[in-house]
Amino acid sequence: MENEQTRNLIVIRDRKTLDLEGITKLDSFDSKEFLLDTNLGYLHVTGSDLELGNMNMEKGLITIKGMIDSVHFMNKGKTSAGKENFFTKLFK
Repeated sequence: MENEQTRNLIVIRDRKTLDLEGITKLDSFDSKEFLLDTNLGYLHVTGSDLELGNMNMEKGLITIKGMIDSVHFMNKGKTSAGKENFFTKLFK
């Protein structure tokens, strides 16, 4: 059986609620984007009127509410197109 803390699960309901499992850290958030560290890498969520719903960091669970536009796992360093990603640019 899978350990709950190593499991990643993303559930989007009607583009209005996003339930996430496997979150290790909530790095930053505002009404347009969330940046989360997961056990599979960084996750970038964008949308509008986003707000933090339920959060249980012991279990790695977070709920985001609002209009969800995208959910994107981010690679470290460079993207597959060879362009620098958000973190590379940020920490130069």
